[in-house]
Amino acid sequence: MYQKAFLQNIVSTAQLIEGTNKIDLQSLANKISEAKYHPKRFSALTIKLKYPMKATGLLFSNGRIVCVGTKSVKDSEIAIRHFVQIIKEAISISIEMRGFRIQNVVSSFSFPGPLNLPALYDSMRYAPPIWLAKHISYNPEFFPGMCLRLKESRAVIIVFTTGKCIITGAKSEEEIYSTQNKIYNSISAFIKNKSKNACVNFSS
Repeated sequence: MYQKAFLQNIVSTAQLIEGTNKIDLQSLANKISEAKYHPKRFSALTIKLKYPMKATGLLFSNGRIVCVGTKSVKDSEIAIRHFVQIIKEAISISIEMRGFRIQNVVSSFSFPGPLNLPALYDSMRYAPPIWLAKHISYNPEFFPGMCLRLKESRAVIIVFTTGKCIITGAKSEEEIYSTQNKIYNSISAFIKNKSKNACVNFSS
């Protein structure tokens, strides 16, 4: 069985306050040792979490928080709860986590050999598989990868000559593995010097 996609980054969001209330980010930055705030560079307060997992929280004055850097959906939610606790201890207004949502799941894996992207591009244009949406982007003079989109999915697949594949834009871990399962055989047929196609089926 070939390599299952590794989750590289989960992006999630939540809302911490309601209504027109605003958070004084400068005051908060002065009270939280793990926080950095440079409003001339970026409008959000940055908080680094090192335990129980590594994550970065981006807090905006309207109470919206963005969490990046975790390796699973569960860890992303746990990280935001830790950010909420850190903020609660340094702020006077009431806050709580509302509307937790996964915005993006990014993963990667490698095919077992380099890919013939020009041949893959021609095949995708003239004999597209049933999962492929119309949009294909491949211009090696500007970007070394080929971008493919799936029908009925927000996921974007980026494949490189080296055989590396990135899946981004998914909303769940299950969507990552489902996407990998759909595309694998169609793309692996273009591994250079491959003697025969391989069939593989991943479960989430």
